[in-house]
Amino acid sequence: MRVVIFALVLFFASSLPGHAKCAKKDVCAMVGKLGHFAILDKCPDAGPMLAECRKVSKETIEDLPEPNFVDNGDGTVTDTVNKLLWLQKGLSEKKFRLKDARAAANMSEEAGREGWRLPTLAELKTLIYKERVINRSGKKAWVNPMFDDGLGHYYWTTTTCDKASFIQDRFQKKICQEGEKAAWFVHFNINAVGWFRTNLERPHIWLVQDAK
Repeated sequence: MRVVIFALVLFFASSLPGHAKCAKKDVCAMVGKLGHFAILDKCPDAGPMLAECRKVSKETIEDLPEPNFVDNGDGTVTDTVNKLLWLQKGLSEKKFRLKDARAAANMSEEAGREGWRLPTLAELKTLIYKERVINRSGKKAWVNPMFDDGLGHYYWTTTTCDKASFIQDRFQKKICQEGEKAAWFVHFNINAVGWFRTNLERPHIWLVQDAK
């Protein structure tokens, strides 16, 4: 009888996770290789550590003041409130990884100007209009009608998920736990905010610079 009980103890002990206690370095090493639930399956106590490994930030992104756009008549638009100079048209002919998007923006001489960069999420959101209207392209999108974005595309921002992990758009609260490996974008076709991994060639670029 004792032999049977001992065998049952060994059986159930071997069935329990032998790695329930995982070191933070081991959990962080799994991030990017395994999915959220796969990591928790291996390390049931890893929940709090996952937030740290993924550099999840509880900081919120404050919206900028309501903009006042002025058409400069040269392919650019000035926001006199937030002191920003925008290219009037989004560059939607090509998709970029975030690293390449930054480089392309910095090297651009669109509208005969230098000093372009990618916008932050708060900056790019100022271009969202309160309703879907006809923009300068003659087509409808959720972009201020002073700008040209056709039917509406999505564009990179420089706001990575380690800077802001929780974003509320008109649909729902969005959560990104990819840290600096992902960044937020704005989609003007449906007036939504989302995120992509920075190594994906998905969003386009919209250029901005500080107004002088």
